[in-house]
Amino acid sequence: MKPALRVHQWPDASLFAALVAFRAINALLVRTYFSPDEYWQALEVAHRTVFGYGYLTWEWHVALRSILHPALFAALYRVLSALGLDDGRLFIYAPRLLQSVFAAAADLYTYRFAYRLYENQVIANWTLFLSVISWWNFFCSTRTLANSMEAALTIIALYYWPFTTATATAAPSSSRHDSQSEIQDQHPVAAQHAPGCLRTSLAIASLTCIFRPTAAILWIFLGTSLLLGYLKKGDMPSFITTILNAAIIGGTAIVGSAVLDSTLFYSEWVWTPLHFIRVNIVEGISLFYGSSPWHWYLSQGLPILFGIYLPFVLHGSWRAWQTPTSGLNAHLKHQVLSLSLWLLIIYSCLQHKEWRFLYPMLYPLLPYAADSIYQAWLLSKTAAAATTTTSTDSITMKQQPKRRLSSKATTMSMIVVLVVVVNAIMAWYTVWVHQRGVVDVMEWIRNQARETDQIRSIGVLMPCHSTPWYSSVHLRHRPPLEMWFVTCSPPLGDIDPVAYKDESDIFYEDPVVFMSQRTKDQLQDRGSKDSHLIFFEDLLRSHSEMIPWLEMQGYQECSRFFNSHFHDDSRRRGDVLVYCTD
Repeated sequence: MKPALRVHQWPDASLFAALVAFRAINALLVRTYFSPDEYWQALEVAHRTVFGYGYLTWEWHVALRSILHPALFAALYRVLSALGLDDGRLFIYAPRLLQSVFAAAADLYTYRFAYRLYENQVIANWTLFLSVISWWNFFCSTRTLANSMEAALTIIALYYWPFTTATATAAPSSSRHDSQSEIQDQHPVAAQHAPGCLRTSLAIASLTCIFRPTAAILWIFLGTSLLLGYLKKGDMPSFITTILNAAIIGGTAIVGSAVLDSTLFYSEWVWTPLHFIRVNIVEGISLFYGSSPWHWYLSQGLPILFGIYLPFVLHGSWRAWQTPTSGLNAHLKHQVLSLSLWLLIIYSCLQHKEWRFLYPMLYPLLPYAADSIYQAWLLSKTAAAATTTTSTDSITMKQQPKRRLSSKATTMSMIVVLVVVVNAIMAWYTVWVHQRGVVDVMEWIRNQARETDQIRSIGVLMPCHSTPWYSSVHLRHRPPLEMWFVTCSPPLGDIDPVAYKDESDIFYEDPVVFMSQRTKDQLQDRGSKDSHLIFFEDLLRSHSEMIPWLEMQGYQECSRFFNSHFHDDSRRRGDVLVYCTD
């Protein structure tokens, strides 16, 4: 006889409030640098929109990106400016605090989605636990990346998506507990198939595709599967209704985003997703920033994204795949797995790869990891119950089974401890240690500029976009700091990509020649050179000729910041150094 299992269902309102509080703390603890897009494609654009200055990367000059995502932070900046709160730490942390609300929503809807997949409150609770303690979520979910927003919106839209099946409802499991049946009545799966839910899902999906045009890869698969499912069942009314809803909602999103982009930012008629696909995928400009082998997501992407969860994801996926496809829940599990496989294949075919591109796969696959852990949890509960009910009169006869059951309970405890500890260590290191110096140095610059007038102009001698920019050194009561960095714009138009060298290439070929010419031009144009130079320690190691040049120009080290213990880009290794001159 199975032991009674205590199942706790979390009230959504209280749960969401707790998740927002947790993710807000998460946002405040992030002190490291991850991807340039966090600043240069979101906050920097928003800062320029509101305050009139800030750097626009090449993507914004060829209309590759929609203003919709930066507009969220621009609205926040306007509110802070109107309240006179744009001069302190709140201005720096506010965008991540805003993003933390979406991160909390992603946690909540992952929890809901897990219940929809398994109709099992314990698995839903385990899924929530895995989402909250995930090192990747702690590292990335509150960052102002379009990928973080994409991942959050995707799991919300998936929750509402009307997955089709040959049967209308799932047969109730005979092994389900009474408490579980009561919870099921409070979470009717049939409610997810109303037309309003389809429209809700389509609206969120359309918004996601505006933020990240490559998100369409996911929704093309789901839309095609949905329509084929209706055709297979001969359900023409649903088939036609779905097409009409997609056309109306998708068309509205296309026209609406084009109007907003054209009127609010570009001052000409543009549709940014088309430009994005043409330039990055068709013309292959994204390859300028690196390419990876086809297996990169298998060998690096998934292990990084899931970390210690990966064995559980694989085991849970295998269990789900072995389940017969009859019944609603089995169909949902199979279709989510098929969707994940589709994304993995398509993304692997694209040569430019980054870990963050897989982020939308994390939330939908966490329930499978939770199911795997749930099976171990059931064994441990059974073991604990059997161990406590062993009578003293039969200790000798039951000794070996008791030891085995006790071992199962111990194993489950070890699994939970290991999962928590590994995620905690990885989260701490990535949000508090690794690549911290490039953030700390800009905070130092902002504080120095507020307290003294010694900062006249700043040169950042690093690979392009290695630090935050004006959004991190904003000061309310002083003119913008004069700053420049070594750029890396790609070869656009008729430029030969093979022979092309960007400014970073030219700088690192001979930094002394580059800086000598730059300093000469500055003296001719404005009569002074940079008061501060910022660069990685490796610059002095790999180009020792820079040391006498700096001394000759009157520069000396005035501050340094630890950045990382290791880095895959040798140019970014070592501490971040600040050299100053009088």
